[in-house]
Amino acid sequence: MSSVNYSLKHRGVRLISADEAWVTGKNGKRHLNSKYHFVGKIDTKLPNIIVTASDKKKPKFKGNTYDLNSTAKGQIVDHFYDDNGKRNKRTVAYFGIEKK
Repeated sequence: MSSVNYSLKHRGVRLISADEAWVTGKNGKRHLNSKYHFVGKIDTKLPNIIVTASDKKKPKFKGNTYDLNSTAKGQIVDHFYDDNGKRNKRTVAYFGIEKK
């Protein structure tokens, strides 16, 4: 994970893997990690669209990957593809800002 500044109205946004974004609570249910303020989510089913990330709400359109800078686009590619240029098993990534 690395820090990314991208142009969807936020600064200091990081690309967070789904493993780190979801945590299991005391009752065994999974929920989004409270360490982060989630800005959006990118899914390989809709690769050019960024939607809102939430536990309960229906996702809404947040932006598209064309608005991202080249550094952020490179990190998305690094997240979803291995060193040989083949797809890995990851299907979802989140954009979030770490809370202080």
